[in-house]
Amino acid sequence: MKISHLASLALSAVLAACASAPMAPTGMVAGKFVQFDCNGGRFSARFAEDGQSIRVRGLHGAAELDRKSDAVFEGDGYQLVTSGANGLSLMHGGKSNGTNCKAA
Repeated sequence: MKISHLASLALSAVLAACASAPMAPTGMVAGKFVQFDCNGGRFSARFAEDGQSIRVRGLHGAAELDRKSDAVFEGDGYQLVTSGANGLSLMHGGKSNGTNCKAA
C-alpha cells in the first residue's frame, strides 16, 4: 500500500512539472535561435525556457513577444501565430512577414 501511494505521488509530481512549462511550437527550440523560411519572408526566433515569450529577429528588427494565448505571441507591432490556417506565421504592423513558415 505504501509503495503504490509513493508511486502515485511521484507520478503526480512528474505530471505537474510537465504541465508547468508549455511545449515549444513546432520547429522551435527553447533557448536557441532557429531560422524560419516562409512564404513571403524569413525570420529567426527563440522560444523562452519558461514558455511565456518568443524573441524574433525579422525584417523590421527584433522584439520580445509575450504569450497572449496558446498559439499567439505579440509585442512591438509583431504578431506570431504558431498554428492555424496559415501555419506558423509572422505579421508586423498588420502586414504579413511570412506564412507557412518552416524551420530551415
